[in-house]
Amino acid sequence: MSVTINGYLSRPHVHVLIFLAISLAVFFVLRPKDANSLYSMAGVVYAVFILANSILIFYAPNTWSYFFTSLLFSLVYLLAIALMASMYIHLAKVEGSGESAMVFLVVMYHPLALLFMIFLKWIISKV
Repeated sequence: MSVTINGYLSRPHVHVLIFLAISLAVFFVLRPKDANSLYSMAGVVYAVFILANSILIFYAPNTWSYFFTSLLFSLVYLLAIALMASMYIHLAKVEGSGESAMVFLVVMYHPLALLFMIFLKWIISKV
């Protein structure tokens, strides 16, 4: 069975893998000087992940399944990025405490963004 681009776009685990790779690339290319800037960079990538993941709900064949798996993989992304950031802090000897993850409070906007996009998808399908 061949999987099309739309098939990949409707899989939240693919989004997580892509954005984890982007996060690693950002860490190694921009080389943050302290832990605060490292977590800020990771938070910006996570915000873009939320935006992309919310927009790509239009390609999902089963909207509610996508919604719940997106939230699950969003938490998986946060755990993975926390591990990657702490390993980067120790390996690259980045200054700072390594505990400034307040930027990840944007996680509370992910369900709202997904629900808004579900609403838009419903409106478009009714028009």
